[in-house]
Amino acid sequence: ETPNHRDHLSIPECFDILTTVGNYSNARMSMPSLQLEFRYDSGCMIAFSGRIVRHGVDGGEGDRIAWAWYMRDSVHIYAGVPSCGWAMVEGRILTTV
Repeated sequence: ETPNHRDHLSIPECFDILTTVGNYSNARMSMPSLQLEFRYDSGCMIAFSGRIVRHGVDGGEGDRIAWAWYMRDSVHIYAGVPSCGWAMVEGRILTTV
């Protein structure tokens, strides 16, 4: 179980990708500020801005591992490359909803 939170070190322009695996049941991913809730079954992947969207996981009986991919400004600084900017499709900012 993970309480609702935002990932303050993530870059708001980038999507975080969360994957969950394991032998468990009844887990739910919630995004209360968007009034969304998803089944969070094993093998599920969810992409969104963890810096902007408050999120958490409720319930789940059994063993579960969450694998998170996210980007931080420190990675760009270390690599000497500019930040990626907002995701765009046909000149419009891509949103998570």
